[in-house]
Amino acid sequence: MIGGVSAAVIAAVVLVAVLKDGDGSPSKWISKKYSRVSSGVYRSPKPPQAVAKEINKKHKAIDRVDDLAAMGAGGGVFLRYPKLVVGVLPDGSGSRITVDTPSGGYSRYHSHVGGRWSSPGSNGWNSSGIASFRGGGPGSGK
Repeated sequence: MIGGVSAAVIAAVVLVAVLKDGDGSPSKWISKKYSRVSSGVYRSPKPPQAVAKEINKKHKAIDRVDDLAAMGAGGGVFLRYPKLVVGVLPDGSGSRITVDTPSGGYSRYHSHVGGRWSSPGSNGWNSSGIASFRGGGPGSGK
């Protein structure tokens, strides 16, 4: 009887995990939730801070930079994930959402995030936000 109860509990936990993460990565969820403008670019009628909050609620970012207060329409909200950078920028009365690789997003938004984020490694960042691969060869002090 204990084995049956344990199996039922494990099955329930697995089912909840599958249903909760049914949208997979942030990029898949964003592509389903927002209107596609072009490859890796989406649009929402909501303001950037509301959109960033929705995205972060569904997929918790490693880090977040919000420079809208300091830069106004020239700023944005930037979410860092191990394998992605999501930029949420003002676009008229709504938002433009960009989804980039770590190196692409870091390069694109360096003027916004460069003072706070380290450059990503070849595999992005780990869950602590540190470059996941430092590279180097013999004697490079890995």
